[in-house]
Amino acid sequence: MLFEILMRSCIHHAWQSQTLALPNPSVACMVLSGNNEVLALQAHAKAHTPHAEVLALRQAFNALSPTPYPARLDPLDKEANYNFLAKNHAGLFKDCTLLVTLEPCNHFGKTPPCASLLEQVRPKKVIIGALEPSLKAKGGCDRLKKAGIEVLSGVLEKACKDLLIPFTCLESKGVFNLFKIATRLDGSYQGAISGQESQIFTHNQRTVAKNLIISGQSVRLDRPTLNTRFATPPYEGLCNVVILTRSTHSFDRTIPLFNAKGREVRICHQVEQLPLDQGFNVIEGGWVLLESLQEQIDMLLIHRNSSFGGSEALSLGPRPALNRRFMPLHTQRLGQDILAWFA
Repeated sequence: MLFEILMRSCIHHAWQSQTLALPNPSVACMVLSGNNEVLALQAHAKAHTPHAEVLALRQAFNALSPTPYPARLDPLDKEANYNFLAKNHAGLFKDCTLLVTLEPCNHFGKTPPCASLLEQVRPKKVIIGALEPSLKAKGGCDRLKKAGIEVLSGVLEKACKDLLIPFTCLESKGVFNLFKIATRLDGSYQGAISGQESQIFTHNQRTVAKNLIISGQSVRLDRPTLNTRFATPPYEGLCNVVILTRSTHSFDRTIPLFNAKGREVRICHQVEQLPLDQGFNVIEGGWVLLESLQEQIDMLLIHRNSSFGGSEALSLGPRPALNRRFMPLHTQRLGQDILAWFA
């Protein structure tokens, strides 16, 4: 029961950065002391940065070591942190238990495998949620057992597998399409909606996506900027913007989205022209756009703000006629907003 409660905390923590680590999976890791005191809880934040296990061990090192972790080591330097922990753990973690939502990787990528690091620091026990779905990365569980480390797997396995849906889609199909809707409590959508924390998450997400796809109606009504001005380190950069419109009328080029440097803006007049067959794409829009693109959507994300729009705000309109059934996966609070994920 204790490990299920703690794994639930890991799962919730990993959802807070869902999709931001793509093309890597969203993973969280917790480190417990010998007395089951929580020493660390970390999530893999971005590709090409340290994995959750490394970040959690780094945090736990400061709680256990008489000498602090070197301040000179950048938390985002995957190689330096991995190597420091492997060489300087000094048996600090021998009584510790690690909980990780995904089986520690067992392949050499940009850094040696996390399973190898755990083999070296030798915690007492490792609790695993889901087994690694990637053929090239699996085997960490067996490696730890062979090293004499106690391993328990399958703790809240279904919920941990749900975390992996963006990753497994991208891994198996080469594409992951996320549809995002932002609404107020009354269903209205015009103008600024999301709170600050939700805006930060959205802008961080845009730095990871390959394309941001919106409707021509949204462009004309909202005159958006669609940049990443609220993105926080280590997230940076701009994705391309693709506009789907049935109209052949030209867009007002003074609309801010057309003037962001460093990205391409494409206009498509048919769904078949959209670049929905490769990479991570975010589609932002309303129910009508969702109905048009439902066959291409892998996951639905609804940002619901606690405000009301007033009589002048536009409603999202009638719910779409969907041929596909979207099942709820996770709900979380983010500042003033509620984020609900469906697959």
